Amino acid sequence: MEAPSPHLLQVLPTEKGVNLVFIGFTAQDAGNILGDFFRLNGFSLKSGSSITGTYEKGSAGARVALGGFVDRKKYNVSVYSDADQTFAQVFSDMSGMSGSWLGVVRERKGRDEIKSLLQIFLQQFMKR
Repeated sequence: MEAPSPHLLQVLPTEKGVNLVFIGFTAQDAGNILGDFFRLNGFSLKSGSSITGTYEKGSAGARVALGGFVDRKKYNVSVYSDADQTFAQVFSDMSGMSGSWLGVVRERKGRDEIKSLLQIFLQQFMKR
């Protein structure tokens, strides 16, 4: 029997992000896919690696000074594999609380936007 072609098996949105299940991809492959997504959307890897790291966009200093008026996003990525599947978690590492009610609203809206963009980006890896 032939091994299945590599594909994304499942996308499970959560309140703060998305959980993913890949088949036939290594943890490094999945991490690279997610890294590509974040770079294409203006983020940079600020700490860790593409397998366990933090992607950020915007200025932390400006966010502290100007609160909810500053567009700042920070997402953690965690990827691990077992014998059959590779699992990935992408989740926001911000609450928006430092920007008062405006920051909280913008953070929630930003999460929804990232989840939608990520699901669209990942369609290319779904089994056809």
